[in-house]
Amino acid sequence: MSKRILTVLFLSAFSVAFISGNAFSAWTQAKGHSYNQLTFSYYDTTEKYTSIEHDEEGAILDIYGDVHKEDQEAFVSKKITYYGEYGITDKLTVFTAIPYDWQKSNDALKYAGEDGPSGVGDINIGLRHSLAGNLLGKGILMSVQGQVKIPEAYDYGNPLTHLSLGNGQYDTTLAILFGKAFNPKGYGWANIGYNFRFENDEFEPMTFDPGDEIKISFGGGYPITSRLSIRGIVAWTKSVGNASVSDELIRENYKYGGFAEHGDVVLIKDSLGLEADSLSAGVSLAFNITPKIQTVLSYDRTLEGFGPFKTKDTALGNTYGIALVYMH
Repeated sequence: MSKRILTVLFLSAFSVAFISGNAFSAWTQAKGHSYNQLTFSYYDTTEKYTSIEHDEEGAILDIYGDVHKEDQEAFVSKKITYYGEYGITDKLTVFTAIPYDWQKSNDALKYAGEDGPSGVGDINIGLRHSLAGNLLGKGILMSVQGQVKIPEAYDYGNPLTHLSLGNGQYDTTLAILFGKAFNPKGYGWANIGYNFRFENDEFEPMTFDPGDEIKISFGGGYPITSRLSIRGIVAWTKSVGNASVSDELIRENYKYGGFAEHGDVVLIKDSLGLEADSLSAGVSLAFNITPKIQTVLSYDRTLEGFGPFKTKDTALGNTYGIALVYMH
């Protein structure tokens, strides 16, 4: 396969539907109660924001250029995701997200004669613990949350030749969460976290270590009627810039069009997307079928951003979702 298939590898990491406000907010489930959401999402992209400049043939002109938008080969991810929460106690909730993904890449079609991989992707599991229900006497709820991304459900292919369902390494995210209900209606929340990303050594000595990330998101919801509510989310991810790739991976990359003068820069910024910054926003409508059953329509889009919040070295994508929710 051509090295060009690499430019799709990191896109799947961002093809995450607006799963649920519950996944980001501070509230915990009551003991013995659960929240269950099954989402079908459709993600597509044909463009990216990059700091690497290319000519019309795709050849690299400058590896330290200004951030700009470029066309790239089309990539589509169709995904069914189960997201669930369960109250172990009134203050401690366990949650998980399990996706089944069907990917289609024009690069994979062109160079490998196949659409792309399908199967269970990265599984997330975590705990949320309520710390305070009335912070500073302002009615603000505060919780702490930890979660682990587990890449064991799929086979990870050679990063220089294959598209995989994830980037094959573990992540651990720690976050502080805040939430507040507003009278007479509505609520808001904020999530401030740090994502520790671990090394991928599946093809040792060809290894890579993605950059850690600061992750901040906020949002809220408001009931339009007794059955219909609107929700919104803004999410920002900033790489701390500590990604690395092994010398063996750099040398092996020469076989697929890499150049010595590029060093590790193209692999980190473009091919593997190990230091991506992104700003996105989403909106959803939730309709209460019964007090325990909802259906949710959602849309999420990558934004260009500005200043320190500028999207860089990642795909410009759209995610459409429809979900069914059952609360017990």
